[in-house]
Amino acid sequence: MEIEIAHHSGFCFGVKEAIIKATEIAGTSLLPTKTFGPLIHNPQEIKRLQDEFGIEKIDSFEDFYHGNLVIRAHGVPPEEYEKAKKNDLNIVDATCRFVVDVQDYAVEFCKKGYHLIVVGEEHHAEVKGIVGHALHASPKAKVNVIDTLDELLEINPERAGIVFQTTQDYGKFKKFESYIRENKKNWKIKNTICGATKSNQYSADELARRVNVMLVIGGKNSGNTLRLAEMCRKYTTTHHIETHDELIPEWFASVKKVGITAGASTPQWLIDGVVEALKQIDETHNHNLSLS
Repeated sequence: MEIEIAHHSGFCFGVKEAIIKATEIAGTSLLPTKTFGPLIHNPQEIKRLQDEFGIEKIDSFEDFYHGNLVIRAHGVPPEEYEKAKKNDLNIVDATCRFVVDVQDYAVEFCKKGYHLIVVGEEHHAEVKGIVGHALHASPKAKVNVIDTLDELLEINPERAGIVFQTTQDYGKFKKFESYIRENKKNWKIKNTICGATKSNQYSADELARRVNVMLVIGGKNSGNTLRLAEMCRKYTTTHHIETHDELIPEWFASVKKVGITAGASTPQWLIDGVVEALKQIDETHNHNLSLS
């Protein structure tokens, strides 16, 4: 059985940087280090950070004083920074720089009087942060979070400023862009989809077309991983897993080629674990064939 890993997969730049910032402060400070919400969307890596560095996840810091508070890679609304400062917390901002770019575009659109449209998941931490920054800068601004072009057409603002959650499907951006151009709408649109997300999507799409089974590794709470799985299912049998423990040998009976991709929050050690487990499954299968 041949195993091929997508050319672009796994950790993105923002996730790597967030982990470096969190582990550096945890390793050099005598104060406790906690993250406000999960630093990234991968439960296994979150557990590793806690086991090896003592970095704990908290959902509220009302009772947390005199420590290091790491802002998650997805970012948070400005009011959370203000609350943290009142608790005498040392803030380590691990917000992905590409997410910061989206926040800045959102603020700029609102200040210029545009109706801000955020294309993404309304309850996702990144989107909440984007909206929070926009409304903090312009409290009276009109802001909507949408998922589809049809939703935007229902709102039909006269002047719209459109940004995208960084992990959205790049094809969605192209659809919005084409509609605006073809219909000459007075809407401004920014391609704020992260380059790593785009590369991961293209690589997964290309690989899924050439294999019998596709494995997508990543947190079940990871939006970009879920989108990779949806994309791969268009072309081949696809399984979304978090670890090698979820592999079922029967998935690979008579399979000649398996493709692997991973979400932007998936560490290399999890990918390596899946590859090794696949090799063992293949060896067991070949051994059984030789005995029969």
